[in-house]
Amino acid sequence: MTIEEWLKTNVTTDTRALGWYSGPECEDRIVRAYRELLSGYEIDTSKILKTTCPVNGEHTGVVRIQENNFFSICAHHFLPFFGKVNISYVPGDRILGLGKFPRLVQAFSRRFQIQEYLVKDIAEEIMSSGGAQAVRVTSRSRHLCMCSRGPSDQTVTTDTSYVAGDQKLMARFGLDD
Repeated sequence: MTIEEWLKTNVTTDTRALGWYSGPECEDRIVRAYRELLSGYEIDTSKILKTTCPVNGEHTGVVRIQENNFFSICAHHFLPFFGKVNISYVPGDRILGLGKFPRLVQAFSRRFQIQEYLVKDIAEEIMSSGGAQAVRVTSRSRHLCMCSRGPSDQTVTTDTSYVAGDQKLMARFGLDD
C-alpha cells in the first residue's frame, strides 16, 4: 500500500491533501526522513561512553551535563516531542567523556520513545556501560500530541526524571529531589 492509499483509507479523501503524496519522489522522501528520525536503532549505545581518565580513590563530586537538546517520535501517538535532557552523575572508577553524553541522548531519542522511558534508558546506560555510582536524568519536553490535539495547549511542558544507583550518594550530592 502506498502512503497516498493509506492516507485515503485512514485519514482523508480530499484530493488537495492527497496531491502532496501522489508524486513518485514522495515515498522515498518520507522513508529517508523517518530513517533519519529513527536512526537511533542503528546505534549500539553500550559503545558510546568512553573514559576520559581513571578515578584514583573515591570521586567526591557530581558531573553535570545540562541542556542536551533532543527530538523524538512518540511511540504512543506517532507525533514528535522535543526538549532538553539534563544529566548528573557520580563517577565510578572513571570520568566519562563529556562529548559522549549528547551522542547518548541522540541515540536514545532517535527511536520511538515516551519521555519517561527516554530518561530511564539514558540513566541505565550511564550506570551499566559508564560504570557510574549514581545518576539522575531529567527532561523537559513539549509534545505535539498535547500542543496540536487533545488539550491543544502549546504552552504545556512535561518534566520527567529517573534516578539510579547508590541512594546515599544521591542524597549526599542532592540528586534525590
